[in-house]
Amino acid sequence: MSLTESDPSSATGEANEAGWRSRALGGRRARILLGFVVACCVAAAAAAALAPWLYSPAAAKSAVYAQLQNATGLYVAARGYPRLSLTPSPHVTLEGVVFADHNGALVVEAEQLHGVLKLAPLLAGRLDVDGLVLVKPRMRIDLDQKPIDAPGAGARAAAAKSGSQEAQKADSFRLGALTVADGSLRLRRGGVDYVAEKIEGALDWRRIGEPALLTAAFDWRGERLQLMLWVARPGAFLRGDPSVATARLDGENLRLEAQGVAETLPKAHYAGRVAGSAASAREALRLFNVDVPLPGPFGDARFSAQATISAREAALKDLHVHVDGNAFDGELTVRDEDGRPNVSATLKSDFVALKPLFSDAPALTGPDGQWSHEPLASPDMAGADVDLRLNAAHMRLGRLTIDDAAVSVRLRDGALDISLVEAQAYRGQLKARADFKPAGDGALIVHAAAQTSGVDARALLWDAFGKQAVGGALTSSVSLDASGKTVADLMKSLGGRAALALTDGEIAGVDFERALRRFEKRPLSSAQDIRSGSSTLDRASATLLVENGVGALEEASVHGPGFALSLKGTANLAERSLALKAAAREADAQGRPREKGLQIAFDLVGAWDDLTLAPDPQAFIRRSGAAAPLLPEPPDPPPP
Repeated sequence: MSLTESDPSSATGEANEAGWRSRALGGRRARILLGFVVACCVAAAAAAALAPWLYSPAAAKSAVYAQLQNATGLYVAARGYPRLSLTPSPHVTLEGVVFADHNGALVVEAEQLHGVLKLAPLLAGRLDVDGLVLVKPRMRIDLDQKPIDAPGAGARAAAAKSGSQEAQKADSFRLGALTVADGSLRLRRGGVDYVAEKIEGALDWRRIGEPALLTAAFDWRGERLQLMLWVARPGAFLRGDPSVATARLDGENLRLEAQGVAETLPKAHYAGRVAGSAASAREALRLFNVDVPLPGPFGDARFSAQATISAREAALKDLHVHVDGNAFDGELTVRDEDGRPNVSATLKSDFVALKPLFSDAPALTGPDGQWSHEPLASPDMAGADVDLRLNAAHMRLGRLTIDDAAVSVRLRDGALDISLVEAQAYRGQLKARADFKPAGDGALIVHAAAQTSGVDARALLWDAFGKQAVGGALTSSVSLDASGKTVADLMKSLGGRAALALTDGEIAGVDFERALRRFEKRPLSSAQDIRSGSSTLDRASATLLVENGVGALEEASVHGPGFALSLKGTANLAERSLALKAAAREADAQGRPREKGLQIAFDLVGAWDDLTLAPDPQAFIRRSGAAAPLLPEPPDPPPP
């Protein structure tokens, strides 16, 4: 076949294809035309159905009011008559809308209300609002007035008996969706107003018995928060039956979430898992008008627990808490006692770093090295009562460490009591207690007490002050009281008593036994010997009576092989200085003074950070045969 010849079969195929395309195009045109006709019919039917309402605004207003009142149980009023429109979808608009319950405890004032109308009922000649949009609603709830009285669909569902036909009928009542644009809420409870601004939210609740979902974003005390609440069986929940519920609250520095079972009868109650986190627990709690009454930043806080929550109590079991780098396990209960929070907790931890608790504490000393004169900035301890019990395997403050510690923190009526009930520390036992009570005008009243038994004094002094002046097993008891507005004031007012006992130790930097041994033969060089080496001690004891910041030594003595040491003088705690006089006497191997033994006198004076050990020069010179003539003759006695 030549290229110019035609193929009969090819021509037939092209004709068939052209016919198929023509029929398909015609079908599409027919469908478009049919859709247009149907749309016109629907629009015409809707316009016809809407016509009676357009010609009777009062009837439209009455119909909308009746539906809103039936659903909410609230009194409804609006400025003017509703505006009905078919575009872009059938809806009704009301201006200046007010909702209120019968007691006036709940009032909502909105600039506009937009109601979306269902098409099928509209074609049947009924106005059926499927969803509402409230523009700039101002909501006020006053819980201090009479209870909210709104006999709407929710109230009918709550009044129906579980499992009855009335309950089934109430649960089948249709609601819809509610959207809030740029709203505000003012809630009054206990004479205090709580305000949320710039509310953007939506409530999707199609039927009383079907799941309800509330989502909202709002400004609360300077922070933007997002809320989500989902209830699986709202109708059952209103009747007091349990319902699964989920809630979440998110903010820039705060996150809370809960998932469990909630019920309203016999009392409002929730049981389930809760968890949360906050960059600063102190700042997060302030969003709920709660101040943390204890010191510390409470930063990087996270928790999870199995919770049981009612209107006046929240109990957290299986609690896991991370805060300020520390981890705790245990349980916690918060109760509302006549409007005052009461917190009780029992916690345990493997390791607790105490440094964060003192991060906000005022400096003890100023730039001049003396006690600080800055006002004490103690936390507000009057907002809650606290009873905390803590067991820690290890605790640390700086280099100070204690083990197997049992701690009690008790706060009552603004008075704080911190007790170290028992602990192992430096091979011995340790107990301590400190009470803090505000005295008004920024002043603070402090009482502190501590006891040690068999504590390694050398290790304790090194970790506490970086010095090892004294070693041995330390047993002590201290009780001190003070008051003032600054640390300097506290030290000036300091009063109390301290008793110390040391056994089987040593005194660093002083060699009494060697100095006394050489004192007889080389008295002048022994003055240098006393300021070197160390002295082994068998026992030492001292009692310090403190009044107005000055401590007076009583019954202070040290005994060791070859010497017996007695001390007297004062320790000026307010000025951080010592003024002690000491006498070292020759003794036997058990530290008992010899009757006619040699004696060396010296002074221990100066600031705490720069003490001076100064032997009595005249005593050493008199003992020296060569140097004694250099001393001036004593004056003649006065004539009789």
